[in-house]
Amino acid sequence: MRLKLAKIFRTLTALLMLGSAFVAHEAVSDDGLIMVVGDVLPLKNQVVWRNLVRLAERKGGENLIIASAHDRPKLYGGFTQRAFQNYGKSAELLPLAEQFQEFSTDYRYLTKDAELGERVRQAGSVFFVGGHPQRLSKVLFKKRGKPTNLADALKAAYGSGSLIVGGIPGRVVVSTRVDPLHALHEGEIDEDHIHPGLRLLEHDWYIDQHYFGRGRFATSLVAMHQFEFDYGVGVGLDTAAVIHGTTVEVLGNRGVVTIDLTQASFKQTRRGMKVSNVKLNYLENGDRIEMDSGTVVPYSEKINGFEISAPGESAQGISLPASQELMRPGEMVRLMYEALDSKNGQALGYALHHDNDDEGFEFRFFTRADSKGWLSVADDQERFTLTNIYLDINPL
Repeated sequence: MRLKLAKIFRTLTALLMLGSAFVAHEAVSDDGLIMVVGDVLPLKNQVVWRNLVRLAERKGGENLIIASAHDRPKLYGGFTQRAFQNYGKSAELLPLAEQFQEFSTDYRYLTKDAELGERVRQAGSVFFVGGHPQRLSKVLFKKRGKPTNLADALKAAYGSGSLIVGGIPGRVVVSTRVDPLHALHEGEIDEDHIHPGLRLLEHDWYIDQHYFGRGRFATSLVAMHQFEFDYGVGVGLDTAAVIHGTTVEVLGNRGVVTIDLTQASFKQTRRGMKVSNVKLNYLENGDRIEMDSGTVVPYSEKINGFEISAPGESAQGISLPASQELMRPGEMVRLMYEALDSKNGQALGYALHHDNDDEGFEFRFFTRADSKGWLSVADDQERFTLTNIYLDINPL
């Protein structure tokens, strides 16, 4: 029976149990933790906020907020302050913004300030409000990507055990203004849309905190190939992924996609980039993955639910699940599920140029013997995990 996608909710009991489980096993070392968040984190997301305030206590110290990625940093930074208060903690919004008028301060001066840098180094957590990563990169880096004193202080804070929430933790970050079809056609992203990151990760992974935005997953594949990333983590809205060493654990109301390009191939053609053998996983609240080995550990209630195995030989004469709106947010994950759930083990998606419906790209999601999924249905809510779903992209 075909199972439809549904919104993902946990009962309050499940939220508290998950939070306790993660806090119990996270204190492995004195190194910091990274929590990557899908865009702006809503106040009502209890599972993420409860874990956030607990993890911020590992080191002790102030909770600091930097909202310069947002176009209204003072307003949305204030929302974040209230969120901390609602969960029992105080936090201070640092007056850092690209626009002088927001705080009547010059961020270029503040990023050099030794006193501010020392506060960041000693902070228990630094929370970056979501928005456009290109704005934040402008505040943290000088011309030609040279880090400011503030960027150096953030690295030192992470190294001494601070929790870093959001921001730009990877090596590079891609502007939210990139056209995914243009990126696939050209096979690379223009330099104007590439910005430096803080390089906090122990391993060189690509991080995208807008991954479920329109066509963003296609942009991420081009960026990963262009900058030679083997692995990537893409986070959905209202969701967080906590990274500690090589372990990624998912918290929140939607999901996270992990990308493995170690066996993938890329070929530039006249019509655009041809991509083969991308390996994808989709994880939801409570799921964990060891990125180095690719081992996925689903949340316990899914293991006790239903296991979905890849179909055997493809059935003949049965049409494939297909979508003409692959770039629509969430459509990629739906087709990943359809591929595993279908009798053919495949699903097709299309992204066409609006001015020419004969040109664009075909995305083929397919399964192999190692493809697997887990599904739980509780309180009429469907929650699932998908592992080893493969993707080929062909220009039309």
